[in-house]
Amino acid sequence: MSPSAFWTPAAFAFITGGEWLVPPRDPERPLAGAGIDSRTLSAGEAFIAIVGERFDGHHFIERARENGAVLAIVERDVPPEVALAASAGADGQQSPDGQRIALLRVQSTLDALQALAYAYRDVLRDGGCRVISVSGSNGKTTTRHLIHHALTHAGLTGTQSPKSFNNHIGVPLTLLAADPAHDFLTCEIGTNHPGEVAALAEIVRPDIAVVSSIGEEHLEFLVDIDGVAREEAGIFGFVEADGTLLLPAERWLPVAFAPPADAAYAWRRFDLDPIADALPLAGEHNRLNASAAAVVARLFGIGEATVAEALGCAGNMPMRCEVLYAERADLPTIINDAYNANPTSMRAALRMLRDTDGAGRRVAILGDMLELGAHAPQAHRDIADAAARGADLCVLIGPQFAAAPAAESPDARDVGAADRIVSVPSWQEDTPEQVAALLRPDDVLLLKGSRGMALERLIPAVERRFS
Repeated sequence: MSPSAFWTPAAFAFITGGEWLVPPRDPERPLAGAGIDSRTLSAGEAFIAIVGERFDGHHFIERARENGAVLAIVERDVPPEVALAASAGADGQQSPDGQRIALLRVQSTLDALQALAYAYRDVLRDGGCRVISVSGSNGKTTTRHLIHHALTHAGLTGTQSPKSFNNHIGVPLTLLAADPAHDFLTCEIGTNHPGEVAALAEIVRPDIAVVSSIGEEHLEFLVDIDGVAREEAGIFGFVEADGTLLLPAERWLPVAFAPPADAAYAWRRFDLDPIADALPLAGEHNRLNASAAAVVARLFGIGEATVAEALGCAGNMPMRCEVLYAERADLPTIINDAYNANPTSMRAALRMLRDTDGAGRRVAILGDMLELGAHAPQAHRDIADAAARGADLCVLIGPQFAAAPAAESPDARDVGAADRIVSVPSWQEDTPEQVAALLRPDDVLLLKGSRGMALERLIPAVERRFS
């Protein structure tokens, strides 16, 4: 199917199996795109009324119409006047040329979104756009960003997942926003429940698939590291037959992890590459991410000098090893790695803190790691102990860290760490000021915790304390 054939109301009705509640005036009139947020739609686009935990897109059909949407995909009956109300003229009569939105009813708007993305994946293939997926326990967003940066630096055209659009809604939207005329699309695939990687991989069907890492993620639902590996292996069944799968070298993996012997695609492992030394981002884990990006760039035929140049000018994503105030003598250097956390990424961040240059103290401010289930007490005890041994000051924020104090562990007592550990059992209004008061201007400070902890809220208090 060509892009022009795909982007029509008629094609959307065929692909989703929907029925018209209000038919379009012209089923073959081109659509300008599709989206789920009525506030950001452009004229001529289709609005997909997704039903979420905290919102229902059906409540915003009129707003979508007012913003220029010409088609709404719904999963329940909608009064026809919702589609036609805005076309009334000044005299109260319906104007045949007034603003109007067609209504297409489907069984599930989420299923419809995913079916459209699945069909559009074939349009991308026919147009020559190569799809790259990035999955794994940690490092997905940074790896995806570095791949996109390296390829565009070399002059290729492409798009990537916005922010962390890596779930059952974000992945289809990423595909639908891609241009078949581009050279590539880099799509991030995430998970927190069994089966999600495979379900998304079936939609994406990558030409190049990168698994960034295997670590202790979402153990509340994936149970253990073997369960994580099984979940991340969901990508194996959906790499294109003439594609390539990239996996970390075995020394970076806690369990055996490889595709089946009868895989129809090529696969190889990547390890720390000397070319990644050009990367200005801190941490060995980021150099491994950059090494994966370098392999992808080579698969596109990009030369070594260009890859090295691209990595040398790569920036980081917000709240992922983001270094703040390193050039300021009056403020602590802050490593803002507060976007998310699990035990594996915590250990990597603590190693990065240990190796960071600076004359002052190493301060680890850590927030609870969420979605660990029964593993949470031991995981928090282990990370608290590692922080206490490796940092000059540890501030542990949250009830799970409070329930597993590092100061009580034999290892921590052996190194006299108890007087360097501050526990903040719960976030209070004055928590930012209390934490900021513990700091010195020459400290190197790591912020790391799960997204729900939002540790970046400490940064303004640190700025006020020293400015």
